[in-house]
Amino acid sequence: MNIGLILAGGFDPGFQMDIPKQFVIVENRPVIVYTLQVFQNHPEIDMILVSCLSGWQEMVKAYGKQFNISKLAKIVEGGPDGQESIRRGVVWLTEQCRPDDVVVIHDAIRPLVTDDLITDSIRTCREKGMGVAAVRSMDTVMLTIDGQSGRESISRYHIRRIQTPQSYRLEYLEHVHQEAIEKNVLHCVDNNSMLARLGETIHFSKGSDFNIKLNSVEDVEMFKALYRMPKPGEGKEQAV
Repeated sequence: MNIGLILAGGFDPGFQMDIPKQFVIVENRPVIVYTLQVFQNHPEIDMILVSCLSGWQEMVKAYGKQFNISKLAKIVEGGPDGQESIRRGVVWLTEQCRPDDVVVIHDAIRPLVTDDLITDSIRTCREKGMGVAAVRSMDTVMLTIDGQSGRESISRYHIRRIQTPQSYRLEYLEHVHQEAIEKNVLHCVDNNSMLARLGETIHFSKGSDFNIKLNSVEDVEMFKALYRMPKPGEGKEQAV
């Protein structure tokens, strides 16, 4: 079985709107619903779990009914960071699913994810143990300490920008999160930061420059423009 774990637990105080990014309404639908509908309609996704911002669980439940997200099986309360939001989802899944089931983790605020990205993430996971969406950097990257200046350039050919979806077998997720607790590798912003600190190798799957993350009001406007384009992201995925 393949389970979509949708991360909707974050609240960004710097976001210049009155509600969390994942619940902003765009053309009569909240952002999270665009994401849920992609997973709902994907033929390889069997079940959806949402790790949700505290106080918004009933809203997600209502959206699930309103927009016919029939694969939505559970809504758990998210944590203070991405790592903890994932762990709480994994705890529930461990009691419900098989160890070799694949968990496809995805940010609610990446609503332009495509079927192809999800499919390749699952395929890469089945072949290599994980499938983490990544794209090449088209820009030169500079290492900086103070944010004002830099002296070391990193070749863009050695850089990958990490996205979601990210797929892992459930038993692997359970193991690495337990190891993180034992080694006090906690409060990481995302799963791969945790894995890197544990010394794990990350295996990449396809990413896309269209697969944007809505971090600002400007990103929301970009999402509107891209969504109006015919078949956004189709044919634009990058091999890594």
